Amino acid sequence: MKIWQTFILCLENERGTSLVLLALAMTALLGSTALVADLGVNYVTQARLAVAADAAALAGGTQLGAGRDRVMQAAKEMAAKNGVFADAVAVEVAPNNSGVTVTAKAPVRLFFGKIFGLQAAGMQQQAHVVLARPISMTQLVPIGIDQNMAFKIGSRHLLFAKDNKSGEIELGSGNAGALEFATQSTGAQGLEEQLRRGWPELISKGNILETKSGVKFSAVKSAMEDRLTRAAALNHQCSPTVCPPDCPRIIYVPVYRPLRTDENKVKQVEVVDFAAFWLDGTRRSNGSWEIEKEIPGIFIGIQKGGLLSEAGESPYGISTGKLVR
Repeated sequence: MKIWQTFILCLENERGTSLVLLALAMTALLGSTALVADLGVNYVTQARLAVAADAAALAGGTQLGAGRDRVMQAAKEMAAKNGVFADAVAVEVAPNNSGVTVTAKAPVRLFFGKIFGLQAAGMQQQAHVVLARPISMTQLVPIGIDQNMAFKIGSRHLLFAKDNKSGEIELGSGNAGALEFATQSTGAQGLEEQLRRGWPELISKGNILETKSGVKFSAVKSAMEDRLTRAAALNHQCSPTVCPPDCPRIIYVPVYRPLRTDENKVKQVEVVDFAAFWLDGTRRSNGSWEIEKEIPGIFIGIQKGGLLSEAGESPYGISTGKLVR
């Protein structure tokens, strides 16, 4: 009889132990679930802050040439579009408008963690954009300038000047700087379209291009006049010092280094940089524009967003924002 009672007592003790272990396990499981839930919510918030900070810094970076107020406005507007509003965004503009830093903040949200005594804090993500020089561009026109020409931002020049009157170095008889972007010749029609709209594919520093002789000025003239007419129809402020970077009046050209020559003609060049040229011309009484024998205009310094870039400053005046952290 004693043996049976002892056996029953052991069973009862085991049941009590199991209940205690089960209670402890449930507590640990609930704690882990709460921790995972809180971590998940805050991980999503942290990722959202990172996206907002990057986008805001890049937006502000596109306005570095327009002054501090424009930079701050653009950055805060972009942050708001990504769900982070002005009171949670700090924007710092570097001296000389050389860069912008955006810090996006949000509180750490604890739904279950408070039960276990965890205290809420804050989180933040930071992004920094600096001015850099482009290494690749699209929408270039197939007229280049020699790196050895007397280049100065703000100076007036004549592109496609066959008599070399403004200091450009010609590629040889019959060529005033025309280049072939395509692997096969595009013909007169293709060239004119490239002059009107720009080449849609990337041209990069280090690319080797063939020169293109025998280009008739009529195609160049028609394309440049079309650009001026389209720009005037946009009804925005447009001068050598104030003009939107995507205005048709601005053409972007490769700066090249001559490579291969044949019979005193340069046949092949290497792209070493890029320049921006603000078109000038004579306006007709009907509102259209006229260009005479060359392409008149002014080389300008300009900031253009969305370009592949590297650290440093280009001597040819084009800059872009680069996200560095």
